[in-house]
Amino acid sequence: MNDPRTADPTDRREVKRLLERTGIRPSKRLGQNFLVDRGAIETIAKLVEGSDPETIVEIGAGLGVLTRLLAGSAKRVIAIEIDGRLVEELRRRLADLDTVEIRHQDFLKFDFSPIGAGGRTLVVGSIPYRITAPIIRHLVRNRDFIERAILITQREVAEKILRSPGPGGTSLGVLVQAYAEPTFVTNLKPASFFPPPQVDSTVWTVSFTDRPRFTADPDSFFTLVKTIYGKRRKMLRSALRSLLPPEGVDLLLKEADIDGNLRGEGLDLPSLDRLASAFAAVRRRGSSGEAGSSLDRDPDRG
Repeated sequence: MNDPRTADPTDRREVKRLLERTGIRPSKRLGQNFLVDRGAIETIAKLVEGSDPETIVEIGAGLGVLTRLLAGSAKRVIAIEIDGRLVEELRRRLADLDTVEIRHQDFLKFDFSPIGAGGRTLVVGSIPYRITAPIIRHLVRNRDFIERAILITQREVAEKILRSPGPGGTSLGVLVQAYAEPTFVTNLKPASFFPPPQVDSTVWTVSFTDRPRFTADPDSFFTLVKTIYGKRRKMLRSALRSLLPPEGVDLLLKEADIDGNLRGEGLDLPSLDRLASAFAAVRRRGSSGEAGSSLDRDPDRG
């Protein structure tokens, strides 16, 4: 292990020795579980090659095991690492790679705009479980700059996103489905990481679509989705009363042609879109003083 570039970071014993030598103790706060599953790494490498990216942004470069592979698949790799201790080790391990730029930065503060919109930019990363939702939202917000993402997340989170919208889905899942095509790749056991987490993980991809998969006003659409999934066990008619008074809810359901006795989580994307468009129309009429002006009332007192 005299040459840090030749150490095998997929060998658990070598990873442990490397961390001990550099005085790095994996941080639970930062969600540091290093991928040491060679099969999983090769699977990700094949996915990257199939994407043919120009630029790759890596979330949490860690010990650089993926970074080195990514360097051969794109003209530019931006490896982001928040832990300064690992940044120093990465710079030693990857000193021979001219195409890799290592940034000591929080990914949630990474600015995609200098990369430019419309290019073949790929994001790759094993996401710390405690900040999965903020990272996914950051990716969605920057979808104009990203063609595809290859992610490793907690299995439960991936499953909920993949089955959204629908029973067992989440508002985060609907957000992803509204702008992208998520695809399952494979599941990983805790032993695929060092130290092993207490949960299974999933490799999955997110391919952003050219346009949203809904036509309603985004504010109306996501206000509705958040309300529905926040009251998932209630019938739709009851859940919507936090947004509109009873007569407004009846009007909304009638215009959208949706049964108010259904649970909102049972609606598919086209139905959510139709309901959101009707919701926006009902709110406009209510605020303009036309028929249905009673919608101006505080819905909590409706």
